Amino acid sequence: MIMRRVLTLGLLALALSACASAAPPAGPAVSHTIAPESKLVADTAPVDLPQVGQIAPDFQYTMPDGNPHMLSQLRGKKVLLNFWATWCGPCRSEMPDLQKALGEVRDSSVVVLGVNKAQELKEIAPFADELRISFPLIANPAGDIAGRYGAQNLPTSYFINSDGTIGLKKTGVMNYSFIKTHLDQLK
Repeated sequence: MIMRRVLTLGLLALALSACASAAPPAGPAVSHTIAPESKLVADTAPVDLPQVGQIAPDFQYTMPDGNPHMLSQLRGKKVLLNFWATWCGPCRSEMPDLQKALGEVRDSSVVVLGVNKAQELKEIAPFADELRISFPLIANPAGDIAGRYGAQNLPTSYFINSDGTIGLKKTGVMNYSFIKTHLDQLK
């Protein structure tokens, strides 16, 4: 009887130690560069689509650390705002060129933000990991930010001057040369 209790306790201890060391179940990998929350900020600009020379409509995005950021907080920097989706072949092909152009900037005067059009975080994370994107990708399942910017066709990009005004709108895929040239032309 004592031997049975010792054996039972030993097996119980072994089972508990195995449970304690087991890894938690794997969930979807979330890249640290993905803002899981975003929303359009009410603005006083005309409800028409934003035009070159106008202030870019503001929006808020929250990075995984919980800190909210706003497009308007990036004034003083040149911003390339890119609207994309994981299912968009041209978007996929231009992402490495966006990454390369950003990588060649020697200071923090240029910011690239990729706003996803109406997809869930679980669809964005594998895309970001596969392409090794280091700039913030912003999940916007509601699609309200893309809607405000008139990004019907993807990819659509806005080059925003350091004063917050739109310098250029480009619909369609961009290559490295185009991106670099137009980033250099921003004020």
